[in-house]
Amino acid sequence: MPNHRAILIIFQCLIGATCFFLPHTTRAENPNDHVRVQLISEKDAIVPHQQFRLGIRFDLEEGWHTYWVNPGDAGEPPRIDWTLPVGFQASSIQWPYPTRLPTPPFVDYGYEHQVLLAVVIRTPSGLTEGVTEKIIAHVHYLICREVCIPGQKQLELDLPVKNQGVASSSAPLFESARRQLPKPIPSGWKVSATSVGDEFRLRLRIGRPIVSLQFFPLEPEQVENAAPQNISTIPGGLDLYLRKSNHLLRPISRIKGVIVVAGTGYLVDVPVLKSAS
Repeated sequence: MPNHRAILIIFQCLIGATCFFLPHTTRAENPNDHVRVQLISEKDAIVPHQQFRLGIRFDLEEGWHTYWVNPGDAGEPPRIDWTLPVGFQASSIQWPYPTRLPTPPFVDYGYEHQVLLAVVIRTPSGLTEGVTEKIIAHVHYLICREVCIPGQKQLELDLPVKNQGVASSSAPLFESARRQLPKPIPSGWKVSATSVGDEFRLRLRIGRPIVSLQFFPLEPEQVENAAPQNISTIPGGLDLYLRKSNHLLRPISRIKGVIVVAGTGYLVDVPVLKSAS
């Protein structure tokens, strides 16, 4: 299968390369003109035998965005290469749910203004109180507006080892990001998916009416990102219709994604049934 996302990125970059020669966009060659990237900690210290959270904070200029784990029709998600003290381990990125970013005729999934991509750091036994540990994050990212600009930055953070730590000044940002992390589907909810012609029907029953809902696919090229997500109400819930991607060449066994209901994200991972009709 051709890499349609790579083709779109190349197309965008070709456009961007042309734009960079225009006087009013020469500053766009430097991503630092449009985004500030920082490595921050939820705690002011490393406490032996305790996990702690670090995060990459993006502060984006108005009109610019970066990407979710599934970037949609074009783009690439941020990547972090860690250099950690001996015995330390970093989890995968905890991705807050994104927003839809239309750039007709495409739709991307990502973040505007500010986002914190957090990870959990596991520490080894035998840490010595009073020692300062250096953590290095090499961050690769892409930011876009009319053009897309790749960036990379090496960030460093020195944290002391203490027997007790307190919340850092950045702790409220971690709490806000935690609220945007997708949660498991509540036990009383019923979610199912059916393949119906050129659409997937996602049925959600929660026991009460749902005013609005958005679905963000975790797997690329299964759903047509720019297509309308049509809704029909049913008793105690709704049916959400997702148009199949034009690049989907074979049936899929499961549909995975994040649904956002009333400002809260939930993880969906359900088998896809075939319609009898």
